[in-house]
Amino acid sequence: MKHVRSQKHTSQGYSLLELLIVITIVSILSAYGVPKFRRNVAQGQVDRYTQFVESGLFSLRARLGQSKSSCSLSLDQDLTEKSFGSPWLLLEFQQPNGSQSNTQRLKCCWNQDGELVNCTPELLKGKSRYRFLSIEGTRESKEVEVSASQASYELSPPGTSSQHDNLTILVRSRHSAQEPLLRTRCVELSGNGHIQSGTWNDDTDFCDSS
Repeated sequence: MKHVRSQKHTSQGYSLLELLIVITIVSILSAYGVPKFRRNVAQGQVDRYTQFVESGLFSLRARLGQSKSSCSLSLDQDLTEKSFGSPWLLLEFQQPNGSQSNTQRLKCCWNQDGELVNCTPELLKGKSRYRFLSIEGTRESKEVEVSASQASYELSPPGTSSQHDNLTILVRSRHSAQEPLLRTRCVELSGNGHIQSGTWNDDTDFCDSS
């Protein structure tokens, strides 16, 4: 009788060296991929908020044309000129606690003395409040900082200005100090009412249109 030798099946496990190689590769990919992912997320937040600002200025300009009204922009009341801060200090009226600010930074109503003043419910007569942005308190607004090139600006119908200098709103991530590769975006409003967005060039102090 022939005896059949049974074959032993060796386990297909990983050696210690193979595990170390895999761990090293994963670590290298993570070290490169995670920061890039975070940077892309932060840049996306800046880009979306820039679109909100651009859209809001288009809406404001259109409303001035319809109402034949003017607006006085006082952008340095809550934020030092040309310094960055939270959007609710410059553009948004909704405060972090959910309340509405009564700031005088946007005056678009005429009083009985013929002066531009902050719009009250009585002066608005049931119309919606004038705003820089149509939507405030977004997720993006908590992740960005904004700045203005001028402390004040005058707009007259249909959204034009007699001032020669452009009004430029800068938008950057609040993580810009830790992420130097993040780009600062800009929205520019010219005296003839033209609105464009782009990337801010620190070397030329110019808004390069996208």
